[in-house]
Amino acid sequence: MSNSYRSIFSPVRVAGHLIKNRLISAPSTIHTASAGQPYPTEKGIRFFEDRAKAGAGLITCAGVSVGGASDDGVHCSWDVFKPNHTNPLCDMVERIHMYGAKCTMELMGILPDGYTVSDGCLIMGGPPVGREIPKEAMETFKRDYINTAVQIMKCGFDGVLLHIGHSIPLAQFLSPLTNRRSDEYGGSTENRCRYPLELISGVRGAIGQNAIIEVRISGSEFSPGGIDIEEGIRIGELFQEYIDILQISAGMHTPDLATVTHPCGFLPPNPNIHLAEAFKKSGRITKCLISTIGGIGSIADADMIIKGGIADFVVAARAYIADPEWVRKGAAGCQEDVRPCVKCMRCHDSDNYEQHMLCTVNPLVGVEEAAEKIPAATKSKTVAVIGGGPAGMLAAVTAAQRGHKVTLLEKDDRLGGKLNFADHVAFKYPLAAYKNWLVSQVEKAGVAIRLNTEATPEHMAGFDAVIAALGAEPVIPPIAGAAKAKIAIDVYGRENELAEHVAIVGGGQVGVETALHLTGLGKKVTILEMQPELAPDASKTHRDELMAEIKKQAKLEIVTGARCTAIVDDGVLYVKDDTPGKINAGSIILSVGMRALTALADSFMGLTGEYAEIGDCAKVGTVEDATKTGWAAAMRL
Repeated sequence: MSNSYRSIFSPVRVAGHLIKNRLISAPSTIHTASAGQPYPTEKGIRFFEDRAKAGAGLITCAGVSVGGASDDGVHCSWDVFKPNHTNPLCDMVERIHMYGAKCTMELMGILPDGYTVSDGCLIMGGPPVGREIPKEAMETFKRDYINTAVQIMKCGFDGVLLHIGHSIPLAQFLSPLTNRRSDEYGGSTENRCRYPLELISGVRGAIGQNAIIEVRISGSEFSPGGIDIEEGIRIGELFQEYIDILQISAGMHTPDLATVTHPCGFLPPNPNIHLAEAFKKSGRITKCLISTIGGIGSIADADMIIKGGIADFVVAARAYIADPEWVRKGAAGCQEDVRPCVKCMRCHDSDNYEQHMLCTVNPLVGVEEAAEKIPAATKSKTVAVIGGGPAGMLAAVTAAQRGHKVTLLEKDDRLGGKLNFADHVAFKYPLAAYKNWLVSQVEKAGVAIRLNTEATPEHMAGFDAVIAALGAEPVIPPIAGAAKAKIAIDVYGRENELAEHVAIVGGGQVGVETALHLTGLGKKVTILEMQPELAPDASKTHRDELMAEIKKQAKLEIVTGARCTAIVDDGVLYVKDDTPGKINAGSIILSVGMRALTALADSFMGLTGEYAEIGDCAKVGTVEDATKTGWAAAMRL
């Protein structure tokens, strides 16, 4: 263990259980881990086992709804009641314990039959609005809630995480924004906490003092009329009598607060720790420990949080997905080798809406077992990788790690390719960190790097294999005056050359992000988009984040459902609903897509015994596509 991080790796005893360090793996991947079944598959068991193997002290598994198996389209639940379904859960517990970690199970606060605390409250994954739950149903739910916790413990878990945050139906009791009841369960903070307290105290009484109870709340909902920090602390005061760990998250499950419940680049690193610190240092939460969650992915930061008395535990989910070895690497003092999460929410959205978890930066997510079956390289080959973008860099690193002698040729004066734009964008700092990590890994892997080298077929003489990672070129639409416009990727780092009013033709994810970047610099921006909605190519949660940010921009205007007809000296001409219009602007930016450099890549085909095309030159796609194709091509060598 590195002497630098002793605080985060210090043990602590909770409810009679010795937890070996202060790192908690948060619940995630319920759909992927289940494959539609009410119990974890072998793939799911391994997912959580790997968290323990990597060194987390406490693993929280996801998840169980009251009464057992269910699936509302967003949440699904394992069945803790039927023996043939609980056997895999028992196996999972044993395999987690084998690595010295403790494990708990998340118990979701989803009320039955479309009920919410009050009429008209939203239900994520359910009907548009809910109905106020009557007292009779509350009593039934309480009984079932407590019984479900008991069944969880019978599977061998060391405790439970009670999710009462993020405005899920049970959490709506706590908030003055959603709880509009006029009975003893509404009104004052104490009344709004009454029902959740009945559940928590009931669970404690049923599972005993030697079971870990962690409760997640939103320390602040960051919504007018909702829970603020002061009220959050008061809620913690009331809960602390019955729990061991109070997990301080933030926000509500609404599109406008997607950046808060699941922090992204629009928020600074570790955005929720000030909430945990307020709870911790209030002096009013003295009977339980405090955990903090939200965008934490650095062991150095985690150690700072514990050492500084900000919290007693650090909870993370995405860090373990981006790099399952991040704890082990941190403990060894190799923080620079930890693959950073780019906070894009691809993991969250792919698991919830595609039923198969994927990751932008970790190509092994979802194929861990298959990857282990790929045989080692039988001989060392000389490999040329053409292009130093994300696909080329990862291919070069992976090939070198497999024992090949790799040369990376890049036509520009630095590695990074199109990801270098992230250096100039405040909210793209996670992507810039990933790009910098790739560069450092290329250098550490012993790859021969040739910058300022425009690769030609003649360069390929003497190589056993060629991997083309040549990228793509911008699409220039066939409209009058297109030559007058700048290309979106080219304006980064040259923003001072733009006029004060900018028009962007193309409102996909790139166009929207470019607009947000420029308005952040004080420019007035108008987006012109043919489709009825902006950023249809963005993942669901990231699109929610983009739309939330757009609402904050006073200098950003949107014109959708409109076709650009010409670019003129002083703006853009367009037609919307058969009516012509004009956007007056001093600078025009095109953001209408990219085209694969297929012909250029083809010129390198057949020159060596092995050849592959990866990244955008194979098919224009995302950083995730670059990651997967780059890794896979290198693994085939």
